[in-house]
Amino acid sequence: MVRRFFRDSAVYALPAALSRGISFLLFPLFAHHFSPADYGALDMVLLIGGLAAVTVALEVSQGMGRYVAAEKDRDVRQDYASTALLFTVAAYTAFVLALEAAAVPLTQLVLGPDRSPGLIRVAGAWIWLAGVLYLMQNQLRWELRPRPYALASGVMAVVTALSSALFVLVLDMSVMGALLGQLLGAAVALLFVLVVSRGSFALRFSREKWRQMVRFSLPLVASGMGVFLNAYADRLVIQQTRSLADVGVYGVGFRWAMIVSLVLVGFQGAAMPLFLARHQEPSTPEEIARIFRVFSALALGLFVALSVLAVPALRLLAAAPYQRASEVVPLLVLASLFAGMYMFAPGLAIAKDMVVMAKVTVVAGVTNVVLALALVPPFGIVGAGIATAATSLWWFGSLMRASQRRYPVPHHWGSLVSALVGAGLLVGVSMVVLPSDRADALDPGTLVARVLFVAAGIALSSYLALGSVEARRLLGAVRGALRRVTPAAR
Repeated sequence: MVRRFFRDSAVYALPAALSRGISFLLFPLFAHHFSPADYGALDMVLLIGGLAAVTVALEVSQGMGRYVAAEKDRDVRQDYASTALLFTVAAYTAFVLALEAAAVPLTQLVLGPDRSPGLIRVAGAWIWLAGVLYLMQNQLRWELRPRPYALASGVMAVVTALSSALFVLVLDMSVMGALLGQLLGAAVALLFVLVVSRGSFALRFSREKWRQMVRFSLPLVASGMGVFLNAYADRLVIQQTRSLADVGVYGVGFRWAMIVSLVLVGFQGAAMPLFLARHQEPSTPEEIARIFRVFSALALGLFVALSVLAVPALRLLAAAPYQRASEVVPLLVLASLFAGMYMFAPGLAIAKDMVVMAKVTVVAGVTNVVLALALVPPFGIVGAGIATAATSLWWFGSLMRASQRRYPVPHHWGSLVSALVGAGLLVGVSMVVLPSDRADALDPGTLVARVLFVAAGIALSSYLALGSVEARRLLGAVRGALRRVTPAAR
């Protein structure tokens, strides 16, 4: 299973790498082209899309996945998938009609009186396409078809990036151009998925199967709301207590920190379908524990790199008003990691106990709102980062405890916690001893020091997370690969 997992993870990660790579070609251009207030407006519109994603279709995609993943009969799988698709189309159509009716007051509430309601209307069309695409693309994942899934993500990434660049940089359409790019990317990707999904769906609706899926997924709506609050309460509170410009600065820090999703997306795409399909095999718990150790080593090394290099990176990628975003990068990287590691707590999904997950997630979301309201007024965007990182850590820890009671996995918690603490201390020291001024960000001596900190962090977190035996085994494998490559190069 471990070999299959990492092979599929690599396939799922490729389109994410493409997406982030192209996005980073656009990121500095947008960060120089948009004012912080424009960036803040874009983030708030995308926030509406995030809220719709976890509520409108009642998370029926997750219910579909729970029943399709282990089902052997092709016709039964098609019944579940078709029912979920028809319900999703109907739900998002109703949502878009309601959004159109409320476009003017919603624009004034979220974006202010000086923004056009057209932004909300275009966002509605994009949300419809993205919602239907999400379900159909997920069906490829539940069918263990990572390659077409990855291709669909790659198509969406390329079309979104190129069309956004055209609309924003060439046609000077600002935030509207960025949204039109999102819409066009989702539309082309949906057409691609329609082609590769032939045979997966039909024009059939089963009330019985709809009830089964919704009975499983309905608690996930509350859970999704908790996830939404945990992910976006920071920006909501910043917008209400500070300004759209502060939301924009925070959003730039968030975009740099979200490079960590390159690690997460591959693991997330491969993990749950594989764990659900093989959870009854005796070797699976030990294999999950081993995968988690390797993941932790990779993720903590990336946490150190993104945190230590944030100051010079933002010096190059963003205009001067965004430079203070580097202060929140370590907190947002940790928050993204903890929020994305749910796949290593599969016990609740295996036991079909989504109620506990919903309770834990709602508590985390509400806690994030309370902490943000308490910390943002005195500490600004740093307070928002602290609130989000703290609640994400609590959320993951609570889910893991509940999962272990239902499906025990022999994790090496001592080494994993030591790796986290070691990486955190190293990042903290680097923030104290290395200059953070924009003028000194690209000083050669400082850059060398940052690279040394990154190398030390990667080595330390890998050694502590993997343990000495597995670390030596991994190092030996790397050396062997280099020896095989070197003669060929010569």
